[in-house]
Amino acid sequence: MHFPGLIPLLIVLALAFLLFARPGRISGLMEDLGKGIRGFRKGLSDPQQDRAPEEPPRQVQDQATQRETDRASN
Repeated sequence: MHFPGLIPLLIVLALAFLLFARPGRISGLMEDLGKGIRGFRKGLSDPQQDRAPEEPPRQVQDQATQRETDRASN
């Protein structure tokens, strides 16, 4: 019978330790996943017209002219 090498065995043990080291960690992950799914479904079911119109993102000012004036002053 062939046994796995040392590296794969260490990887599996490290993953098991990360998952099971603290009690309630898996249940906390599942709770967060459930909240995410509920939020996603709520976002899909909400009509778009109920939301306030968003302000368009501000434009980034061209900094090339600022750099040229800085270089000229030096």
